[in-house]
Amino acid sequence: MSRTKKLSFNTVQHIFFFMLIIGFALAFWQLIAPFAYPIFWAAVLAIAFYPLYNYINSHIKHPNLSSFITVILIILFVFLPLILLSYVLIDQSISIYNKVSGQDFIRQAQVFLNSLKDTPLAPYIVSIESQIIENSSTAMQTITSTIFNSLRNITTASIRFIFQFCIMLYTLYYFFKDGPRFLHRLLHLSPLGDKYELLLYERFTSTTRATLKSTVIIGGIQGILGGILFAIAGIKGVILWGFIMVIIGIIPAVGPLIILIPVGIFLLINGAIWKGLMLIIGGILISAIDNLLRGPLVGKDIQMHPLIVLFSTLGGLALFGVPGFIIGPIIAALFISILTIYDYYYKKELEKN
Repeated sequence: MSRTKKLSFNTVQHIFFFMLIIGFALAFWQLIAPFAYPIFWAAVLAIAFYPLYNYINSHIKHPNLSSFITVILIILFVFLPLILLSYVLIDQSISIYNKVSGQDFIRQAQVFLNSLKDTPLAPYIVSIESQIIENSSTAMQTITSTIFNSLRNITTASIRFIFQFCIMLYTLYYFFKDGPRFLHRLLHLSPLGDKYELLLYERFTSTTRATLKSTVIIGGIQGILGGILFAIAGIKGVILWGFIMVIIGIIPAVGPLIILIPVGIFLLINGAIWKGLMLIIGGILISAIDNLLRGPLVGKDIQMHPLIVLFSTLGGLALFGVPGFIIGPIIAALFISILTIYDYYYKKELEKN
């Protein structure tokens, strides 16, 4: 009887202890939740640039100074070019907006629609043309109002961005300096066992590196080539369109083709035959670069079926915004790893019992 009471009391102790852990874990998460994105991006950068930190530290032999130098190099060679690029993108965005919002764009649209009146699409042209004329004023007012509201909130957004950026750099410094110690502590607390803990960690790091490769290398090559084609075709806002194609290049099996082909068709209809053909053929060739490079560069690291990569990337972008192109594949990779652990360990244990 006393043994039963003792076991019951121990059970209550265990339940109460784990309730405390869960309660304080939730409270701690509420504390750090506002900084989740800066911490996440610091972890991504730490994974990407940890070899650089190791190289610097192997020569300096001073973790604090090595971490500081690595962070400064990242600011100079990653963030400073991105800041300069953002100014160019804003300038070209405003220029394109002014062109689209002016009467020239409406006149060009009418010319384009008139060129289709001798085609099988003629019955639909009159209604489309009238809708453009009737709704153009309302559309421009809506766009103007949206831009005004964005400009009104830009100061608050900038202050918040600068604050989170500083938090990210501060966190990155300690991830470089104390990252292995943090990782060792987390692995020590995990009850899964070293083999499976390392499996999850390797999946996290390999998926992060693979996603960055697809963004920087594949997306960069596609965006640059697409921008060059736009420049040759004389299309305004080359840097802006190139940047958009870099972002689209993140998504597997999509790429800049969805921009280059419609623009090429538009040029063909308007009589710019060689420019239109150049963009269409160039878009097909650029999309082939994705098929050629994504396998060798990404496939060995990410170890997921291309269909899962596609849906996890799109789902991540839908749920988390821009960071989702990394978060989505990481969640998918960790889920597959959990299933692997279940298959290797827990399923075998259940079969034994």
